[in-house]
Amino acid sequence: MMIHGTRSEWGRPSCGITGVILTITLLTLGIYLMRVARWHLRDYPTLIGGGWDLGWVVLGASGLLGLQLPALLAQIHEKWRAVAVSHERPGLLGTAEFWQLAFLAYFFLVVGLILLELRARLGLTHLYNLRAAKMSRLLLRACLECGLRPHLDKGRLEFTSDSISPRYLERGPAFSQPLRLSLKAAPWMNYGQLRWSQWDHPARAVLEEAVFQVVGHHAPRNKTPGTLLLGVATGILLLSSGLSVVVTIMKLRGW
Repeated sequence: MMIHGTRSEWGRPSCGITGVILTITLLTLGIYLMRVARWHLRDYPTLIGGGWDLGWVVLGASGLLGLQLPALLAQIHEKWRAVAVSHERPGLLGTAEFWQLAFLAYFFLVVGLILLELRARLGLTHLYNLRAAKMSRLLLRACLECGLRPHLDKGRLEFTSDSISPRYLERGPAFSQPLRLSLKAAPWMNYGQLRWSQWDHPARAVLEEAVFQVVGHHAPRNKTPGTLLLGVATGILLLSSGLSVVVTIMKLRGW
């Protein structure tokens, strides 16, 4: 298989395209960090389901995953094609079929990893803007207020049929299924994570509603994590805006 052309035909992408890609990458990351900062700066704690939280993470990384890394693959592709043209021996890495397969593999890899992460995160509930020292106590209080009396097993809360109020058991046999709940906290971020052993257990919705009611007035006074995230997000968005202006000027001048 012969590849015709010269090395100059397979050069790097123009500065304008590179600037646009970098601008979008920074913009999506800045939007995500701004969203998390707002959760931390509210006057009340925020509960976010694992699926929704992953959606925001994917949005923040969409510029990197959807543009920056494919652009890097494209640059590697062009360099190999240039080498193939100069030596007139493309080899496997110089063929178009190989790189088409590489781009398809990258696409399915990203989609597959997102789906696997979504499956893992369905059993998570994220707690933003809540002091880690209060999380365990407030969680137990929420359990008691909604008629759930869990057993403590190796630092995890375990719910069985004898720890669930009869008024819930009357709703159906699904409430009698065992459920384990673990809490993981990050004190320096005023952030916690609830992990459910069964993501669709009916007691989860009951307990999440109770937790939301209990923690509603326990937002920390220290807003340092949110302030830091807000500063970083603002800086990234300003940098993205500056890059967009530079790219526009370069395009108007034909650079």
